[in-house]
Amino acid sequence: MRSSVKELPAIFLSDIYKSFGSNENKVEALKNINLEIAKGEFMALCGPSGSGKSTLLNTLSGIDKPSSGTVIFLNKMLNDLQADELAAIRSKHLGFIFQFFNLLPVLNVFDNVFYPLVLNGHFSPKEARERTLHFLDSVGLAQLTDRKPGQLSGGQQQRVAIARALAHEPQVVVADEPTGNLDMAMGEAILDLLMTINQQTRTTFIISTHSTQLKDRAQRVIEIKDGELAYDSAR
Repeated sequence: MRSSVKELPAIFLSDIYKSFGSNENKVEALKNINLEIAKGEFMALCGPSGSGKSTLLNTLSGIDKPSSGTVIFLNKMLNDLQADELAAIRSKHLGFIFQFFNLLPVLNVFDNVFYPLVLNGHFSPKEARERTLHFLDSVGLAQLTDRKPGQLSGGQQQRVAIARALAHEPQVVVADEPTGNLDMAMGEAILDLLMTINQQTRTTFIISTHSTQLKDRAQRVIEIKDGELAYDSAR
């Protein structure tokens, strides 16, 4: 018999407001955000520059604290946690993919994935090595482990960044314009890869984007304008 118990969301945001500055310099970056993101969801977060997308990503991932409202991430209320507790949650349960790759140019492909695994303290060097090789192979870079980032194409660098984000097997991946620096064909290939990972692992993906490719293919599309939710395809 199928269970009637509803699965708890991966992320729950209730009455979120976020402001910067004060008095005449006060800026309301987020206003009255109420949002549930299900486990395993593949969600596109859209909106013009300055609309609040990055602030929303930072808030739901515990990088920024809201000015008011509640953030629950994997059943943990983040509002009252200390910085070290938030960092521990992110290092274990969150993966980040950025527009500009953020690879260390002095390290080769292998070490760019390997060292974060060792430094976060969750894996032994042996297990970190096994994970690094596995995830580099999963993104098609098993033959390029000795190359430096400067010897790779933009698409290959983004694949390294994806392997790094996934190697500790996070439950949630946050990506900020992951195809923004790639041409259309390579952006499509990266999108295919992310969607395949989502389907195979049920990892939750929250992706900030201007890409029409992603908006057309995402399971759910959220649009934010002037700090407020303007559209949710799930409603």
